[in-house]
Amino acid sequence: MQFIEKRSSLFDKLSRLQDNEIEFESLAFEVFEFQRRHNDVYSNYLSLIGKQSINPRYLDEIPCLPIQFFKRHKIQTGVWKEDIIFESSGTGGKRSRHFVKDLEFYKHHSSQIFMNHFADISQYSFLALLPGYVDRKCSSLIEMVNCFIGESKYTESGFYLNQYEDLHDKIKSNVHNEIPTILFAVSFALLDFIEQVSPDLSAIQIIETGGMKSSSKELTKTQIFNSIRNSTNCPAIHSEYGMTELLSQCYAMNSLHFECPFSLRVFTNELNDPFQKQINGKSGQLNIIDLANIDTCAFIQTEDLAIMHSSMTFELLGRMQISEMRGCNLLLDELG
Repeated sequence: MQFIEKRSSLFDKLSRLQDNEIEFESLAFEVFEFQRRHNDVYSNYLSLIGKQSINPRYLDEIPCLPIQFFKRHKIQTGVWKEDIIFESSGTGGKRSRHFVKDLEFYKHHSSQIFMNHFADISQYSFLALLPGYVDRKCSSLIEMVNCFIGESKYTESGFYLNQYEDLHDKIKSNVHNEIPTILFAVSFALLDFIEQVSPDLSAIQIIETGGMKSSSKELTKTQIFNSIRNSTNCPAIHSEYGMTELLSQCYAMNSLHFECPFSLRVFTNELNDPFQKQINGKSGQLNIIDLANIDTCAFIQTEDLAIMHSSMTFELLGRMQISEMRGCNLLLDELG
């Protein structure tokens, strides 16, 4: 099958994919073969680790590309002109870049995942407290939330930086007018907002997006949730897990356990052996299979620590202490 026809076939299967393990595995193996053939960086990486001819039988046997490669290389399957380049915050040094072929696909896909977890996007007013992201023109999170705001039927939506009083007034107005409201907020800004304004958030939902790395505070996810609940009476505090390098998102609904959407699966490897699978219930290095990344690389080895609780749920523990692994850097040097 020709490249264009195969790509079209993969996207068609992705559009019809449900939470079915057999269908997911079948499509994942097809995407692996497609990217092994047409993604030069991934193909070269497979050769360097001696896996170019591998025929995986299970998802966790598919080699995952270390996320550091997104900082040094243009990751593409095929040759095409991008709509946009998503960039990471760069807080750890060089920025990761994700070349996105079809921005509208990303928006539609993110909307579909959101609605599978919550309800129709049009039924919410979206407020966003995302400093550090708003200042960047190529943030995948900002593109997603801006898309949600555009799909909402309510004009009472928008982004806020340090206008805490204005945000508080908008929340009170929405509650008074019985407008269902979701506040997307980065952790450190949310805690600052609560400390300065002492808002009553009992009638809205919060989606926390991480982001303590911009603050001097060192808090666990549990401490953040407890602080928010105790200070605001908010009964619905969720979390969103996304990355510059991913086109899919995971949500933790009122808990610390993230649920995989239909397009994504995760597994963990042992910390001292990135090719050895970790058992459920023990911490390991998080690996992600995101089938929405058909045009780039669907198989990514992150720098996050996680505990797998089942094939569809996981708990984040934070970043690996030694994120710049020597073996990964040697491979990067090999690829140039």
